[in-house]
Amino acid sequence: MGSVTEQDASGHVDRVADYYDDNTRRFLLVAESPGSDAIHRGVWTPDVANTAAAMDTVNRLMIERLRGHVPAGSARVLDLGCGVGGTMVRLAREVDGFVAGVTISRVQAEIAAKRFAREGLTDRCDVICADFAELPAEPHYDAMVAVEAVVHSPSLENLIPSLVARLRPGGRLILCDDWATEKDRGLAARERCLDQFRAGWRVGSLHTVAELVAMSERAGLRLVEDLDLTPYLHLGRPRDRLIKLAVGATAVLPRLRNRLVEMPFWANMIGGSALQAGLSRRWLEYHLIVLQKA
Repeated sequence: MGSVTEQDASGHVDRVADYYDDNTRRFLLVAESPGSDAIHRGVWTPDVANTAAAMDTVNRLMIERLRGHVPAGSARVLDLGCGVGGTMVRLAREVDGFVAGVTISRVQAEIAAKRFAREGLTDRCDVICADFAELPAEPHYDAMVAVEAVVHSPSLENLIPSLVARLRPGGRLILCDDWATEKDRGLAARERCLDQFRAGWRVGSLHTVAELVAMSERAGLRLVEDLDLTPYLHLGRPRDRLIKLAVGATAVLPRLRNRLVEMPFWANMIGGSALQAGLSRRWLEYHLIVLQKA
């Protein structure tokens, strides 16, 4: 259930970049919350009253888990796979320090930089367009966060140690992403669903939480918290049902689907429909995970 082969890693990174370069502006147009700068999903915990709050749930949960764990005035926080900078802006408003971000997408980096200028945050936020698996050795960070990002890594097992090397002692790594489960392992329908999710959403590393914890422990991180947010997702919305119908119509022509999945627009629909199916059957789960360096 691990990663793409080392030989294919470079090509995979390019495919992720193309996927987000082509899809990001569309994601912003069809965001769950109109006008939202978030391209991750909304989470409807019991204390959430509206869509805007649901879109901010993951940011809020991460900020709560950073308080008291980053130094006041001099904190350095890194957002891995920062998208268009929405989470970075939230962090900059709540964390007393500097927030850096890295995205593989040139389009996302440009949108984020314009947002920081508009918000007057260019002195506290900076985004670079790069592969987060190839970060410079300096600086070191007090905390790192990643929302729906590390799943794209060609090798999470290689990525985790490289991040730990750039994390200060006591620093936290907070990951919110989709994780495989052991439910129905080997069932043909499950494996087809996960394969479509991988292909459509350019997933390079699909692991269980237990596998993540094991590789993190080997790299010098301990598990602080594992929070299952799956029950608070809104699955099967009207647009999700329409996408399911559109994607389902391609199932009778496998060759057509194989061609469509190479196109970023259709890739998003095919992968998103598979994700919905996987989450609803608990073949996949959406977890917020807090890890801390010794």
